[in-house]
Amino acid sequence: MTLVSAASLPLTTLTELFNAGYSDYVVPLRLDQTVFRDHVTVNDIDLDCSRVVLDAAQDGAGGAISFALIGRRGESGWVGGMGTAPGHRRRGHGERALVAAIDAARADGCRAMWLEVIEENAAAIALYEKLGFEPVREVTVWSLVGDGERVPVARSVDPDVAHAWIIGNRISREPWQRADESIARMQEAGTQLHGLVVAPGSDMSAAVVFRQDPEVVTVLQIAAIDDRSAGDALLAAATGRTLRLGNAPADEPASRALEGLHARPVVHQREMRLRL
Repeated sequence: MTLVSAASLPLTTLTELFNAGYSDYVVPLRLDQTVFRDHVTVNDIDLDCSRVVLDAAQDGAGGAISFALIGRRGESGWVGGMGTAPGHRRRGHGERALVAAIDAARADGCRAMWLEVIEENAAAIALYEKLGFEPVREVTVWSLVGDGERVPVARSVDPDVAHAWIIGNRISREPWQRADESIARMQEAGTQLHGLVVAPGSDMSAAVVFRQDPEVVTVLQIAAIDDRSAGDALLAAATGRTLRLGNAPADEPASRALEGLHARPVVHQREMRLRL
C-alpha cells in the first residue's frame, strides 16, 4: 500500500472513490463529478494535503482504496470526507489516510482540525477519539416540509444585506459548510443566493440566506433574536417547498423553531475538534 496526495489523481477517480467510501454509509451518499467538484471548491478542500491510499497490486489510479479529504482556511482545517472502498475495510487504511492528511495540514500551518460525525457511527467516533479529537457541540440536519398554509410576513432583500445582519447577530460559530467563506465561494461561482428578513416593526428580528431549487430550499445561514422569529424566517423561506438546514447547533433559535414546527431531524451529529 502506498500513500499519495489527492492532487495527483484525476477528479473522476476521486469522485468514484468518494462514492465507494460512502456507498453503505449510515446515510448513503452519491455525488456526480460536478457536485464533487463543487464540494471541493465551496469547502476549500486542499487536495495537496488530502491523502489517498493506493493498492500497489493494482495499476494506476484504479488501485485507490481509501481517502481523507481536508479543507483548509488559514490555521483551521476540516475533514471533508473520509472512507474506504468496501472489500478493503477493517485493515487500518482509513486511519492511515486520515493521519497522513492531518500531518500534511499540520506541516502546512494548520493548528486545529474540525469534523462532524453521525452519532450512530460508533466506529468512526472511536477512531476520532483515539486520534485526540474532542466533542465540541451537537448539531442536527433538519428537514421541514412546508405546506404553504402559513407564510409569515417577511421581506426579500439582497443576500448581502441579510448576511450582514446575520454576521452582526449570530450567537455561535457557523459550521464549516455554511461558513462565510463557503457563501463567498458560492457567490464567486455564480450560485444564485436569496436573502430574506423578518421585520415586524422598525427593527429586524431574523434574517436568512438560502439557495432555492425547484423542490428544495437549502438554508445557508440564519440568525434570529428569538425562536418565533426564527420560525417565521424559515417558513417564509420555504414557501411550500421542503426546507433543509444542515448542522444547526442544538439549543439555538433555529433548531428550537424547527423542532416546534415538527421538522424531521435527518441525522444528529457530533462536532469534534483536534488541536494540532
